[in-house]
Order: sequence, then structure tokens, then C-alpha cells
Amino acid sequence: MYLIDEENHIIHDMSFLKYECQAKKIAEDKRRKVHTLEQVKRMLDSNHRPQYNGCRWCMPEYFQFDMTTIFSH
Repeated sequence: MYLIDEENHIIHDMSFLKYECQAKKIAEDKRRKVHTLEQVKRMLDSNHRPQYNGCRWCMPEYFQFDMTTIFSH
């Protein structure tokens, strides 16, 4: 099962949650559960709006680092 953070557009894998994920801090009204990896992959697709990103700690294979954040001040 996967936990969707609707506020930050991050997807967490419930079977690999780590302390760094801070999943307990996601507000109840901003969380949603998804049951299949296929649905998660559709949400991670670049054509999906809003575009979601995998959590860097529990789903590193689906995490996309935004290089533009390095240059913004």
C-alpha cells in the first residue's frame, strides 16, 4: 500500500517507511491511500497533473531530484 501526501505531492511506500519520511506529520485531510504500484506509476508519469514524486527515503527508485532548485535563491 502507498501513502499519498496531497499537500507536497509525495508518494510513500508503507512497507518501507523510514523515520525520515515523517509520514506521521502528514495531516489527515491531506493523505490518501493507493493500493497498486501501477496506479503509483501513473501518478509519477510526467503527463499526470499534479505531478507526484516518490519519497527519497522509502521509494528512492522513483525519486526525481529537481536540479533547478540548486540554482534558485
